[in-house]
Amino acid sequence: MRGTGEGHYPWDLQANSSMTNATVASEVQGVDGRTLTLSYKGGEKTVVLPADTPVVTFAAAEKSDVKPGAPVFVPTQRQPDGSLQTARVLVGKDGVVPPM
Repeated sequence: MRGTGEGHYPWDLQANSSMTNATVASEVQGVDGRTLTLSYKGGEKTVVLPADTPVVTFAAAEKSDVKPGAPVFVPTQRQPDGSLQTARVLVGKDGVVPPM
């Protein structure tokens, strides 16, 4: 999904949270967490993550993976008529829960 939503920007899940969509250029294991160098169109950012911070990648799923009880994340945009629209459904698989 390289190029999809790339960049570093505020995120609405928690106060003062952010989202970085990028390619991990390098990772260094450190005493206090992980230091990642992230590359994206128009920039590069180095971030330090605590060991419990989720870092995810996406893979194709099947429609059958979306079933009752499966954890999902559905990013939406409100349309002018008030309805919500999405371009994708992210579904957890094999014990992985979408962390967004």
